Amino acid sequence: MRVQDDGRPVVVGYDGSAESRLALRWAVEDARLRFLPLLVCHAWQWPYPRLSLAPETTEVVRRMGRRVLESGLTMAQELAPKVSVRGQLVEGTPAAALVGLSNTAELIAIGPRGIGGPDELRLGSTVEVAAHAHCPVAVVRRPGHPRIGRVAIAVEDATLDSLELGVAFEEARLRRAALLIICLCSEDTGDIRLASIRFNTNVAVWEEKYPPVEVETMIETRPHVEVLRHAADRSDLLVLADREYRDPVDPAIGPVCQVMLREAPCTVMVTPSQAWSPSARGELFARS
Repeated sequence: MRVQDDGRPVVVGYDGSAESRLALRWAVEDARLRFLPLLVCHAWQWPYPRLSLAPETTEVVRRMGRRVLESGLTMAQELAPKVSVRGQLVEGTPAAALVGLSNTAELIAIGPRGIGGPDELRLGSTVEVAAHAHCPVAVVRRPGHPRIGRVAIAVEDATLDSLELGVAFEEARLRRAALLIICLCSEDTGDIRLASIRFNTNVAVWEEKYPPVEVETMIETRPHVEVLRHAADRSDLLVLADREYRDPVDPAIGPVCQVMLREAPCTVMVTPSQAWSPSARGELFARS
């Protein structure tokens, strides 16, 4: 069965590096599981002002970018012949290109250090995409262990966006994996028992919608980074919100999320707290 060609695509940023090839493999499999098309994106840019370039020089750089993109398309088509694959060559920074494409994407897959540039800049590119994208962003890592069959998600103080939890349940369903849901409570939380009741009530709603998913829940008061590192060690995929504090004015990604993007040993999927489009939100609940 061939996937639908008109669905919201899974988008992968590709630059020919080993990290982007790993992200492409992950994205191909994700598109296959979702029966969605795959869009391979390569962004090219010249490090000097455009006014200093002769037209023929620009064309040479563009052709080089086209060859990189074509290598990614060939790899994707060989990995999954039944997945509808297309490419997009964009002039500009990789982060800007991917954030722009996120408006109409199901999700975006990128390597753990972003795409292109020195290491210190590449990590910043990854954070920029995760912080500003309008759809979930998977930062793909090569696991250091065999497949575990577990997706993990962590939420703070029993306040959980239903869309965020829906993303985690859907990922577990697609991968036929168990789901670990962790409620992160601070030590000064007034009533842990009440927080636990709210938390389990939220989880129960989604358990009814996803009966095949095996669910484990935990209440944790240890430091958040410590808890998340332990969860990532035991999981194939860690789902996080793009920031810990839901401030619609400040789009900066949360510090805990930034640490996990740098240090998690598994793939991390960052979900947008408010930016995901109504159409994508409706599609998720319709599938539920």
